[in-house]
Amino acid sequence: MGISYEFYEPESPVEFVLLESISDHKQRLLKQLVDALGSPSEVLEFAVQMSQDAFHGLHADALQHPGDIASARPVDADDHRMLEKAVTGSTQLASISQAVQAMAMARYAAIDEELVDSDTGVTAKVEHALGHQASFADTDLAAACQMAPRTASSKMSNSIDVCTKTPGLLAAAVEGSIPYWKVSLVASELVNASPETSHRVEQHLLDTKGFDTWGYLKVKTAARALVTQWEEEAAKKTRQKEAKEATGVWVRPSDIPGMAELRAIGPADQIARIYGAVDQLADQRSKNPPASEGSETGESKPTLGQLRLGALHDLVTRGADISYQVVIQVPVVREEQAATAATKRATDDAEHEPEASPDDGSPPPGQSTSSPRGPDHSGAPADTDGPESGSTARESDHCYTTGWARIAGIGFIRPDVLDALIEQFGCRLTRALVDADTGVTCETSTTAYEPTPRMREFVQQRDQTCRFPMCTRAAIRCDIDHVVEWPQGPTDGHNLAALCRHHHDAKTKKHWDYHMSDDGVCTWTSRTGRTYVTYPDSVHDAS
Repeated sequence: MGISYEFYEPESPVEFVLLESISDHKQRLLKQLVDALGSPSEVLEFAVQMSQDAFHGLHADALQHPGDIASARPVDADDHRMLEKAVTGSTQLASISQAVQAMAMARYAAIDEELVDSDTGVTAKVEHALGHQASFADTDLAAACQMAPRTASSKMSNSIDVCTKTPGLLAAAVEGSIPYWKVSLVASELVNASPETSHRVEQHLLDTKGFDTWGYLKVKTAARALVTQWEEEAAKKTRQKEAKEATGVWVRPSDIPGMAELRAIGPADQIARIYGAVDQLADQRSKNPPASEGSETGESKPTLGQLRLGALHDLVTRGADISYQVVIQVPVVREEQAATAATKRATDDAEHEPEASPDDGSPPPGQSTSSPRGPDHSGAPADTDGPESGSTARESDHCYTTGWARIAGIGFIRPDVLDALIEQFGCRLTRALVDADTGVTCETSTTAYEPTPRMREFVQQRDQTCRFPMCTRAAIRCDIDHVVEWPQGPTDGHNLAALCRHHHDAKTKKHWDYHMSDDGVCTWTSRTGRTYVTYPDSVHDAS
């Protein structure tokens, strides 16, 4: 670790010796500190503390001098230079931290279980050479670093490639001569290249003058061109992998209430044909607008974007048999809570009675984006009024409006939009009984191993996504897992959770362990002893 300090030019040999002794003293103190800290993790903890102190110093200066006209203060060159060095220093620190993370991730991935005694089945953890990746290592770091599973998997694979295919560039990043993102970018282009080609590309870039000044596009283009020149098949496989991973259609809620976003990535010729068809139909709609978009309703002329959306809607849905399941949330109070609630209402003053929700199309209380998740969560399926139901419930005295409905992945929709869905697509309405306090559904059970369709619907409605930390895979695409294996664990809401196949395998193979409380809260424990808590979905949370 090298640190340099700048001093003003000494005016005499004596002053030079004194300044040199001060500098050497600081270097000695720093070396002693690093030696005392010992492990890399302790050194990093100290670096984090120093970074926090640096921030607080900058923050304190900013608070002392708010910068308004009345209190503005003159700034000399030293102050200006100090802030510039703080920016460049923090940038270099972030880059080196990424290099440290890459090496730590690659080594973490190399730790795996190895059979020690074939007779007893005893295993032990061993660290393999860089390049080995243990199963489910990405799940450990995804939870620990609060990353999405796909992000953690991609980052771990890239870290392994960085350490095995571009060690020279990695060393240059640690020294501070190039930023880490260039190393990561080059390594991503060498995924399918042989070790010989990887070494040639790396050495060529290190020997190229001005490489440290290249931008993102030039680095990517140059690395790809070199791989193509020396190993065309590897470059072809990289392009195919990128295209396959990028292709798809996605939908997510928009930042604008009541709106959603649709995104599609695919081969340029397909996208061009789709866009051309949409544009042509939009032009036809502008000349002959449908009644709903015409001037008969007194509305303003639709924009080109609205015309294209309408054209895309017609183009996609024409001749398709579309059915939606719209869940209407109905707040209830569990029977065992009803007596307590009734007693409390009888003793409260009238001014403390809950107000009824206005019937103006606004979301019901508890469905605002700022509502926190309650600590008590209980759970039940839609339409649980048959013999399977394991709980009894009645409508709550809380006057929640049920005019707003929620569609998974889209969010809450207005009553008029709901009416349009029913009229145009004949969508199926499903009632879901939810706890008025927590927004989580009530539950059901069965004595069989396989959950009933109604129970599956309940788990999907309660969980919404895979219950592993940071996983966002939709529950409808997940397995229904018995938290405690059947028949030791019953087939009921207290013992069922939605898990995607990857995290289901991690649990089944004992790489992870978790338990679920009666109110649906899951506590996960990793093989290193870390614990993480995930909560069931609630209509009180933001959709």
